[in-house]
Amino acid sequence: MSANEEVVCPWCQTEIVWDPEIGPEDECPHCFNELKDYRSIDLKVKLTGQPLRFQDQEFPDADEDLSLAWDDSDEPLDKYGEKVQHITDEQEEAPECSNCHELLLLAGNEVVNETSFTPTIPKTLGSAFLTAPFTMNVYVCPSCFKVEKVLSDTDRLLMVERIKSE
Repeated sequence: MSANEEVVCPWCQTEIVWDPEIGPEDECPHCFNELKDYRSIDLKVKLTGQPLRFQDQEFPDADEDLSLAWDDSDEPLDKYGEKVQHITDEQEEAPECSNCHELLLLAGNEVVNETSFTPTIPKTLGSAFLTAPFTMNVYVCPSCFKVEKVLSDTDRLLMVERIKSE
């Protein structure tokens, strides 16, 4: 490569001027991407109507048989998805996961007692709007497995009544 040869970064399109004493740059000084063959493909433009061809590259595992990696039946995933769908259909309420927006599965109820909960008393009300014991519905996301808890219907109504009456 001569000092007069123009080098342009394929990533940021910056012209790279290099010092003849040091030699050509290995990475772009502007965007820091590599300037060698790494992450680059060469396309040769043919006449109109001819297909484009990539340079043939030999990959180390090119002859490996991957046919077993994707089972045509997809039975475990389909079976799991079908069961999840049936479970959500049976539920009265299926909130959406705050993480991935899938419908949550009701896993059960958690009762919070007086020893594990200390209520806050707002100055506006003068008394606690949520007192133990109360029940929370525990939901699990079938996709990302995040656990979310929501106050049960009866305790929601009780909380609303306490806030309204004060």
